[in-house]
Amino acid sequence: MPKITFAVTGETHEVPMGTRFIDFCQENDLPHDFGCTVGSCGTCALVVTEGGADLPPVGDEESETVEMATADEGARLGCLLVVNCDMTIKPAEV
Repeated sequence: MPKITFAVTGETHEVPMGTRFIDFCQENDLPHDFGCTVGSCGTCALVVTEGGADLPPVGDEESETVEMATADEGARLGCLLVVNCDMTIKPAEV
């Protein structure tokens, strides 16, 4: 199972392959903020600080929202992220 580490708290969790990040966070009361939950507000922007090499590329819609929400390079939207590899994440600067 892939592992997600939250850089802010140091917590690491095993996540079933293919699980949506938002679902895992909400089901386990984990420390990440979400807003609209559909990729349009940018509240859930995050940065993968380690790992994440196997994540799918950012799509056009996600890219537009990320650009609106943060200047952090490589930011992703937590509500659209599907966990398929080990990664360490931190909230993006919004």
